[in-house]
Amino acid sequence: MILLSLFNILVETIYFLFFPLLYLFLKQKNYVASIKAEGEDIHKGILFHSASMGELTAIKALVTRHLQEHPEVKLCITTSTVTSCAEANKISPKVKAFLSVLDLPHLRKRQLKRINPGLICVVETEIWPNMLLWAKRNKVPVLFLNARMSKSTLRGYRLLKFLFRHLQSPITEIHAQSKDDAKRYRKIFNRPVYVSGNLKFSLTLKDYNAEELRKKWGYKSDDFIICWGSSRPGEEALLISLYPSLKEVIPNLHLIIGLRHPRRLEEVIELMDNYSYSCFTMRKEYSRAEDILIIDTLGILDQAYCICDIAIVGGSFYDFGGHNPLEPAYYKKPVVIGPHHYSCKESVKKLKVAGGIIISNKDDLLADLIALYKNKELREKMGKAAKKVLTENAHTLDIYLKALEKWLKEK
Repeated sequence: MILLSLFNILVETIYFLFFPLLYLFLKQKNYVASIKAEGEDIHKGILFHSASMGELTAIKALVTRHLQEHPEVKLCITTSTVTSCAEANKISPKVKAFLSVLDLPHLRKRQLKRINPGLICVVETEIWPNMLLWAKRNKVPVLFLNARMSKSTLRGYRLLKFLFRHLQSPITEIHAQSKDDAKRYRKIFNRPVYVSGNLKFSLTLKDYNAEELRKKWGYKSDDFIICWGSSRPGEEALLISLYPSLKEVIPNLHLIIGLRHPRRLEEVIELMDNYSYSCFTMRKEYSRAEDILIIDTLGILDQAYCICDIAIVGGSFYDFGGHNPLEPAYYKKPVVIGPHHYSCKESVKKLKVAGGIIISNKDDLLADLIALYKNKELREKMGKAAKKVLTENAHTLDIYLKALEKWLKEK
């Protein structure tokens, strides 16, 4: 506790000393709201903290169902990115979302006091000491939902184990995604840990008319579309390097690249120029002659997955941990993912067992994509298998709802 106090004094001093520079930096990145500690009184309702888009996607169905079943309980979401905050505000007019980026005592205390939660739900991986400290001092229970912890994260948290053990009293339950995650949490916390499954299997996306959506996006019914979703640095270059070989085999090929971080748009356009390829973006509307689309508009990757023939999940061909393969699975698409998928290990495992995903690598990707193109029956079979995985694991939503209802009964 003394160590946390000393650390807080240090970071607060640095914060105020360099505040003018920090303010300019945050303003440039559109993160000024993060130092305003914004919040709205939810009158002892439930606060969900979901760091980014992945965590937010996981809890969308949970938040929606809880609103339907308990409209009297006010809900609020805090996120660590502008993108996820904007998306969270679209869930329902009844749910407000606010930025929460810095775990500084004065910001944390001010924001949580404004929100006034009766329960704090931490989603997936982030453990904030000052959030736990505030909960402990104000006797507000904390639930860890859809909790996951990688081996590397465990190594870091072990260094702070003594601190987390001191702050763990408000944590009532930890609901882990898998047995491995549960084991790791037990090594850090001496609190009840349950294997409750992955909430992402309960995701609900918009059901589009794929044929009409293709027309809207400017594609023909016989165009063959490969979508690389949530691409990370290095992956765009990998796909573009394969493009000539793919085009030889697939004359009607069209590529869609959905950047994980749209701020990299200029960087990727420059990459295209270096390869002498022309591309277009959503901001040029849907009129184009080029075969490569770079999505520069937030919140429409689901549409790209809906209209594509093959979905490649990014962040997995280089060491970024991989992104959510269940989103394309929702639309019955054959999914291809790289070897670096430790952040979505359980999802990939279930999809692999069911035959709904191909685990590829940089060397085999070209052959895997061509093989899928040539076998329409396999693509359809994989898509149905992937969707079935979601259907068979949708019960995880009920498990998490019961955890929230348990708090309501004890309230």
